[in-house]
Amino acid sequence: MAASNTPTIEWRLESRPHGRLDFIDAQGRVHADVDVLRAFPISDTEGPVAIVGENDLELAWIDSLAALEPGLRAALETELSRREFLPLVMRIEEVSDSEPAEWTVETDRGRRRFKVAHADDILRLPDGGAVITDTFGVRYTIPSISRLDSRSRRFVEKAQ
Repeated sequence: MAASNTPTIEWRLESRPHGRLDFIDAQGRVHADVDVLRAFPISDTEGPVAIVGENDLELAWIDSLAALEPGLRAALETELSRREFLPLVMRIEEVSDSEPAEWTVETDRGRRRFKVAHADDILRLPDGGAVITDTFGVRYTIPSISRLDSRSRRFVEKAQ
């Protein structure tokens, strides 16, 4: 019988209803809302990847996504794609009164400036968050409008 090149994984991931992942370690401990982070070089789409929990504790290290079983690989790739293509808005610094409105925001990836053509490009989500789509189709996520500072909240209210 041929040996498998798939590494033995003694932990698992579970998708949560709110779209995040929980990490269950080999002892059965649950680490809620973990982050899946692409390691350097980030241009290497096959890996390495770290799974990080609370207080930036590294829970797992994966040298290569290609070596994983398809289900786990798909879950990790999905989480990476969500993280990589939806910058999180942490603070709104300015929104112009012009049309299209120019937004200056602080995201989890640094400061960004973009234009929003219409109020309909700001989608309020049932969970209290919002998604803003700029004129190039790039989407920015506000996980919770109520958790923004008061000035940022006023900008969101004014824009809608």
